[in-house]
Amino acid sequence: MSWRRVAGLVVLLSVAAACGSDLKVATTTESHAGSTTEAAATTTAPPATAPSTTAPPTTVTPSSTTSPDTTYAPMTTAAAARLTAKPLGIDAECTEASCISARYTLGGELVTFDSATSTLTFTESGHSLVTTSSLGEFATLVLMGPDDVAYLSGVPPEATDPVAELIAVSTTGATAGKEVARVSGLDGSGDSVLISTRAGVMQLGCCGFEDRLPVADAPLAMAWVTPLGEPSGVIVPEVHLEHPGGAITIVVRTAVDGSEVRWTVPAVLAGRDMPPVAATDDGGALVWMYDGFVTPEVPAVLYDLRPDGTVDTFEMGDMGNLGNLEYVASMHSSRVLVAMDSRRSYVRVALP
Repeated sequence: MSWRRVAGLVVLLSVAAACGSDLKVATTTESHAGSTTEAAATTTAPPATAPSTTAPPTTVTPSSTTSPDTTYAPMTTAAAARLTAKPLGIDAECTEASCISARYTLGGELVTFDSATSTLTFTESGHSLVTTSSLGEFATLVLMGPDDVAYLSGVPPEATDPVAELIAVSTTGATAGKEVARVSGLDGSGDSVLISTRAGVMQLGCCGFEDRLPVADAPLAMAWVTPLGEPSGVIVPEVHLEHPGGAITIVVRTAVDGSEVRWTVPAVLAGRDMPPVAATDDGGALVWMYDGFVTPEVPAVLYDLRPDGTVDTFEMGDMGNLGNLEYVASMHSSRVLVAMDSRRSYVRVALP
C-alpha cells in the first residue's frame, strides 16, 4: 500500500465532525433520528437529483450574536483523572485487507464499518447490515448524517489514479443497506479530508492556512440526502475556525437559526488539516487538536468550549494504561468521543 494511501486512511479515520441535535428541515416537519426538526420559513428545498446531489443554497443568514467573554482555563495535564475512558474492544488498526471505522449517529449510537465485509453495525442495538458498497477493502465510514444515512468514501479497486468516491447508504426502511447517492471525482490521495457542515459533506484540502476553515461558501461534495437518495434540506449546527493572525483562533458555533457563539483560544487550531470539531447540545463546541504530520511529538489537546464562554482544555498525552490518545474518530454533541489509544484500539471518552 502506498504511503499516500496510508496517509489518506489515517486522515479519514481521524476526522469527523459530529453535529448537535437541533436540526432544521427546509421543507418538512417529519422527525429525524435523534433530533427534533423545525420548518424553515424562507428556504426552498434543492431539487431532487439522486443519486448525484448538489449543494443547496445558503439557507440561513447568520444573525448578530453577542458572545460571552472567553475565560480560558489553564491546560489540564491530569486528563485521565477528569475524563472517563472505556476501551471498546474494537481494533482501529488498518491491515492490508481491511479497516474498521467508527462514527456516532446524531442520536448518539456508535456505528462501525468493516470494509472487509462491507458491514455497518450499530453497536448498541446490535443491528448489522451489509451494504452494496463497491469501494473496495479500504473504504471508510466518513460520518453518519441526518436520517441515519451513512456516508462512505474510498478509492474503487479498479481506479488507476487516486480518485475517490463518496456514497450515501441508507440504514433504515426498504432501502436499508442500499447505495442511494454517489459523487465521483474526489481527491483520494490523502491530501484532503471530508467533513460535516451545516448542509452536507464537504471536501477540504490540506496544507492551506486559510483565514477561515472551512472556507465560507465552499461547494459541498454532497448535500444531506434522505434514505431514498433525495436532497433532504436538513440543516445542522456547524463549527468553523477563524484565524485573524497571531497565535489565536476564534472558534465559531453557528446554530440552525444562524445565530453564532464565539470563543477566542490562544492557540493555532490548525495543522496539516482542519481539526475535528463538534457542536454540543447545550450550545458549546469541542475541538480536538493533534497534528501527526508536522508536530507528532506534541500531545493532542481537547478543547471544551462552554456556552458561558469558558474554555477548558485537556492534554491527551498520558491517559494512564491507555497511553497517548492521538487521533479522534468521532465526537458527539453529548460531549462524548471515540479516540484511538496507543495500541490503535478504539476508546470511548466522556467529558465531565
